[in-house]
Parts: sequence; structure tokens; C-alpha cells
Amino acid sequence: MKKFGLILVLSSFVAVGLTGCGQAPSKPSGGTPRGATVDDQGRPIDPTTGKPVEGVANVPMDVSLASFKANLYEPVLVPFCQECHATTFVDSNIEKAHLTFLEKSKLNNFPGVEQSFAVDKMKHAHNCWEGTTKACVDTMAAKVTLWLKDLEANGFKPTPVTYPNATGEIMLATAAPVNLTIPNDYAFAGITGATLTGYTMATDDVDGAIKSYATSPAAARAAAAPNAATPAVPFITFNLDVKAPGTYFVWARLKTEAATSNELWVSPTAGAAFQSFIAPVTGKDTWKWAQMFQAAANATVPTTTPFTFTVAAAGPIQLRVAQREGGVKINQLVVTTQTAFNGDQFTRSFMDIVVPLKVPGVEGAKIIATVWENTMEEGKRSLGVKELRIDSPMPLHVKGIRPLINGLYNESHNTYTLVDTVAGGPDATKSVISTGGSTASTWLADLKVDKISFSFDLIEVAK
Repeated sequence: MKKFGLILVLSSFVAVGLTGCGQAPSKPSGGTPRGATVDDQGRPIDPTTGKPVEGVANVPMDVSLASFKANLYEPVLVPFCQECHATTFVDSNIEKAHLTFLEKSKLNNFPGVEQSFAVDKMKHAHNCWEGTTKACVDTMAAKVTLWLKDLEANGFKPTPVTYPNATGEIMLATAAPVNLTIPNDYAFAGITGATLTGYTMATDDVDGAIKSYATSPAAARAAAAPNAATPAVPFITFNLDVKAPGTYFVWARLKTEAATSNELWVSPTAGAAFQSFIAPVTGKDTWKWAQMFQAAANATVPTTTPFTFTVAAAGPIQLRVAQREGGVKINQLVVTTQTAFNGDQFTRSFMDIVVPLKVPGVEGAKIIATVWENTMEEGKRSLGVKELRIDSPMPLHVKGIRPLINGLYNESHNTYTLVDTVAGGPDATKSVISTGGSTASTWLADLKVDKISFSFDLIEVAK
């Protein structure tokens, strides 16, 4: 089983991301490309603010502007991005647009074409003008490459970014499956261990590792609850092992396509009366964990009172879910005494990636990333990150962590740069790295082929 973990997908993209969000109403006039005034450090001066543009010193501005116009501004940015970004890198004043693009590209601390801000936006599944995310990524990477080649032909090469206190690289494919214990205040049941009466089992779901689900047959809404002892409607009997007595809330993992297929009956123990449960509509292609709330007789909307039941002693129980409307899909059930709930612990296959650390005076220290495959579509493969942990014989002071994929850092991971904490040591409960909030994230990475390493602003034996 998998351990509870809050999964928070973070996105810290700059506000001028490349989003193909509409056609331009008209093509702006750029005029003849010309250079910009520079200061004594070779930085171009923004004519709007009068301040130097950081991160782009000594760029040949005439060449850069002309290439930007030919390779990016006219063929891509104006047709597909102007509606949302007409005051930034698709400004009708092409020189202003060019300066914005330069500043965001960080050529004096350049992470490479694949991690450049323009290409990175495409990888994050922004709306694009081509048929697939991969096509947009490839197109944008080719356009940025052409621009950089023009700069190089005129004597300018971007300065590669460097990272302090970096570890060695480890293949992501070395990740080992994690079987973590579910806390005692939860009890879980999957559809494969349930008894189906009138429901149809299928095993073709594409959502992560959970392939099996049951569907109630087509039927009109039943207003009256079924007989508690011998239901005359299709029902499922879930078998759960409750580890502690208490008052339990009920959650189900459902797919409900419409308001005409989102109602069920639930009976918490064998022989108990059925009560109505009205789930949210998830849509055709979405699974969702839904808490069961009480619903009045013949109601079509739930109340705001959670459905609960009391268990007097630890041990096996049976919970029945019966058809009230046809077409509801269900594949998991959880009962818990906790008022807050996150279902990812039950629906994800977690893996640990172990990276050795180099810390003076400490032998055998490691940083461990617990991850799962989040997106597997070609062109935008990603890993969800549950947590980072330090495994070390001595507590370590860790500050400013940068996960590096193939040696490069992506700014969408910048929650970890906020870390300033002590973790590790002989007390295993103090291994998780914390920012004071969640450290969960998403990494743009392919588990099968990419490498990972870490960089730290500071890592040392805790004082």
C-alpha cells in the first residue's frame, strides 16, 4: 500500500509564458530592426523604464532583433500569442517585445534550448497551434535555435548556467517501487477485492496504475431506497479491515459522466438501511475522489452534512454501494476518521530515487525523492514529486535545493529553492525536507531516459 501524501502540483511560471491562446486581430508593424542603447556593461537599456535589461550583456542587438523578428516574432508570436501577450513579448513595438524576450531568455545564465523559457512553456502543455504538445515543443526549440545560431555567427555565445554544490547524476530509471504503510485511521478497498452483484467489471482504464472499475447498468433514477437485507438493484459489497474503532467518513473514487448518472445508495454495515449519495459530475474522462454526503429522500442534490458511521471495534466490515442511477463507474472506496483526505496514496504507484550526497565529514548521506509517473504523453512527460528526504547518520542543514534534470534546473521547481531546514540524522521521523509548507512539485522528466542530480545553496552538518 502507499503512504498518505499531499500532492500539490506547483507552477511558478513567469507571467509572460508562451500561451497559444488566440489569433491576433491584426499584424503589428515592427518597422526596420535597429539596435538598442547599451550601458557601460554592455546591457541594453529599456527605453520604457530607462533601466538596463539584466542577463543579456554584450548581445549583438541589431542581429538579435532581426533574427527575433524573422524566426520568432512574425512566424509564431504574432499569429498565435498576441491576443494574450500584446504588452510583453508580442508588443506592437517590436523593440520592446524583443527586450522582454531577451530578459526572459537569460542568455548570460542560459539553461539551454530545451530549458529556455520559450520552450519550457510549450512543455507545460500550454495551448499550442499544432496538433500535439511535442510538435509545439519541437517547433519552438527549432525557432530558438535559429535565433541563437545567428547570435553565435556574430560572436556571441550564451553563458551556460552553473549550479553550486552539485551531486553526481543518477538515472531516473533506477527508481525502486515503494510499498508504504497506510495509517491506521484509514481502511481501503479496491474493486478487484469486492463482490459485484449486477455490476459489470472492466479492466481498460488508462488512469495510472488503476485499471479495473465497475459500472452500474443503465437505469432510470430510483427514488426509493432498496431493501436493506435483500437489495433488488445491482450493488457492490466492499470488504474493509478497520484497524481502530471510531466515527468514519466515506470516500469513493468515481467517474460520473452526467447529472443523470451520479447517484448511488450506500449501506455502511451488513443489514443497515441504504441512504442516498449524490456524487459530483466528473465528466467522461475524469476520475475523482468524492466524499459521501447525506441526501434527503428523493433529493437530487446532497446536503452539506457528511455521511458517517460508527465502528465499535477493530476488524473486518462490509460496506455496500447500490445503484440509484445507471452509468456510475467506481473503482475504490476508503473510510477514514480524518476530516481531510487525499486519495493519491491509494491511486499512485510511488518510487524512490536515491542520490548520494557529498558532505564533508559525513559518510553515506543520501537525498531520496519519492515520485510517480504523472504525465506520460510524448513531449510533456513529467514526474509528480511526493516528497524529498535526507538519509544521513548526522542531521544536515540544507538550504536552497535545485533538482537538476540532465544537469539543468527548471524554474517551475522553485519551491525547493525556499528550503532552509535541518533534516536527517538518527531520528527517521525527521528525514522529510520541509519548507514550512508543502514541498511537492512536478518535474518535467522522462523516467525511462533522463538523469537527476541536485544542487544546494548550502549543505553542511547541522550546527
